[in-house]
Amino acid sequence: MSEEKLSTILPTTKWQSLGIWNVYFLFKFGLFYFSLIELHILENLALIAFLVLPIENHAIRTLKHLLGICFAVLLLHHDSYLPPLSLLLNSSDLITSFSMSYLIELISRIVSWQATSLILVSLVTYLYFSQWVRFTGVNIIVLLCSGLIGQINTQDSAKYTQQQNTLPSLNITAKQQPISVTDPASALARFYAEQKELITQFPTQFSGANFDLIVLNVCSLGWDDLDFVGMDNHPLLQQFDVVFENFNSATSYSGPAATRLLNASCGHKAHDDLYANKPKQCNLFGQLEQLGFQTDLAMNHNGFFDSFLPSIRAQGGLNAPLQSLDNIKVMQRSFDGSPIYSDGQVLTEWLRNRAGSQVARHALYFNSISLHDGNLLAGTSNNLNSLESYGARAQTLFKDFERFFETLSRTGKNYLVVMVPEHGAALRGDQMQFAGLREIPSPAIVNVPVGIKFISSTQNKIGQGLKYREPVSYFALSELIARTLHNNPFDGRNIDLEELLSDLPQSTMVAENKGTKMIVFDNKPFIQLDGESWQRYPNQQQ
Repeated sequence: MSEEKLSTILPTTKWQSLGIWNVYFLFKFGLFYFSLIELHILENLALIAFLVLPIENHAIRTLKHLLGICFAVLLLHHDSYLPPLSLLLNSSDLITSFSMSYLIELISRIVSWQATSLILVSLVTYLYFSQWVRFTGVNIIVLLCSGLIGQINTQDSAKYTQQQNTLPSLNITAKQQPISVTDPASALARFYAEQKELITQFPTQFSGANFDLIVLNVCSLGWDDLDFVGMDNHPLLQQFDVVFENFNSATSYSGPAATRLLNASCGHKAHDDLYANKPKQCNLFGQLEQLGFQTDLAMNHNGFFDSFLPSIRAQGGLNAPLQSLDNIKVMQRSFDGSPIYSDGQVLTEWLRNRAGSQVARHALYFNSISLHDGNLLAGTSNNLNSLESYGARAQTLFKDFERFFETLSRTGKNYLVVMVPEHGAALRGDQMQFAGLREIPSPAIVNVPVGIKFISSTQNKIGQGLKYREPVSYFALSELIARTLHNNPFDGRNIDLEELLSDLPQSTMVAENKGTKMIVFDNKPFIQLDGESWQRYPNQQQ
């Protein structure tokens, strides 16, 4: 076909350049260079093709660019390591209750100074060099090269071999067939199979000296957070008789964490099965009630947000009346504006009420949200946001606990105190989640400092100040409490901590939220989002 005939069939069109859209792609190349995003070649080329389509009509061309903005935002999210929009939308009803100041703080974490500087550099680069350089062609070439490099660097994340498997051996009963572990999915299936058989055997009756159990369930306290604010060697941690250095909270949200703790007497359940009917023997405080303990409930907040109080009643089986917060000092304001009360005063009030009780043994569940993201200190005009004030709030909480321990030691009674955080605060953030975002339960978020303290005026302790480094989770706590009940250490002259800790059941690090699973496989964290394929969790910290 002659060139003349071809021109009549395909009339010449004036193809448009990317123009100011070049800034968008220069910005993304900068993010890719700093390992903040990856680049999907086909999708980015498709956006370029859409943007350079030759459209003469002004109204349609305007519409094209408006649609381009929407596509560009979605594509930037797709290229980023951020969780899928489906996971973020799951919490959209909770976001509406955030205060305006907290929303602004969250936006400031997303729009960092690094990203703002990169936008400025991209804009100036385009405006200055565009008179000599055709950026549209250059961006296409750089996109291809950058994308191909990214593809090569990430190929190893999909390779799993049986030889790489280093998971700890699990005891599979004779009724179960061993599951071949060659990838995260089969490792998780084997983990569930083993956990299904675990049930703590409590004694049928209480014997020995009376003691109270005090469970301090603290929101947003992880080892990584303590390291971030320089408190990983705080004197409070030195006061505990045992500190678990590798404890898995199994989730990154308060409701599921409290549910798992209160049902610690059975093995780890999948998140989707967590709210199904639970056997009575799984309920930790229910077992204690059968042994003559009066269960008590105290919190330093009202429990309204995300229906926390109804959840621990319905799912945790904790039906004790909530201790009154009347005449307790307000120390902070939560991200939804609700008051957060003094931890020390709430605990002191419980102890005052306990002194007037005729029941010989009490079991207290205390929940604190003093370290939750978005909290602001009350009664001051400081300019600290919740990230900046975390260290000060943590210092206050730890001092309250220290004073509470001192008060307990002066009562002349026996106590077993268990401090177990719900999850970390994600202060540091990483490639996939900015600071404070906990949609995906990464190892840095679910590895929490758990402390055990025996308080008695008559017993000596053998092995005080132990650091327990084996990987454990809630079932190990239930076993430890049951051992304390079986062989009541308050009944003798010595409390042998090493004997109580001997052969505690270990646990693979598995953590779950709704639509999200994480397992440490081959000593590396892998995640599954919304039932899709497994992928490596990026462990580069910001």
